[in-house]
Amino acid sequence: MNKSSEFNIFKDFLRKNNYPFTQPRKTILRIFLQSEGHIDTQELYRKAKKKDSLISLSTVYRTMHLLVECGLASENTFGADTKYFEKVPGKKHHDHLVCTLCRKVEEFHHPLIEASQKEIAKQYQFLITSHEMTLFGTCSACE
Repeated sequence: MNKSSEFNIFKDFLRKNNYPFTQPRKTILRIFLQSEGHIDTQELYRKAKKKDSLISLSTVYRTMHLLVECGLASENTFGADTKYFEKVPGKKHHDHLVCTLCRKVEEFHHPLIEASQKEIAKQYQFLITSHEMTLFGTCSACE
């Protein structure tokens, strides 16, 4: 999915819900779409503030909530008070490693884990509709 289609998805969602597509929302969306991996609210706010000094932290929170609602972003706290966001369109399934010291988030995918989950579900006669796995520990930089 390209950025213009994501802008259109957000614009249509806002229009349908009677919200304006303001310049601050466009700026926050652009910064979010340019980010790689996971980005937290504070980092989004810092980057948005550099582009538009009038953008408030509450505008970032509200905009990201709307992006989650319309399906362009997913939200996770990874067991902390901070909200992290990642793009949804075009993302393949993955799991997470989270450093409990610096809060760095690494994405990974491993076919043996996926196969084990299917085997366990079959053993317990359980239909998995979705799952999330987050492993917590210490990254190499913090060890």
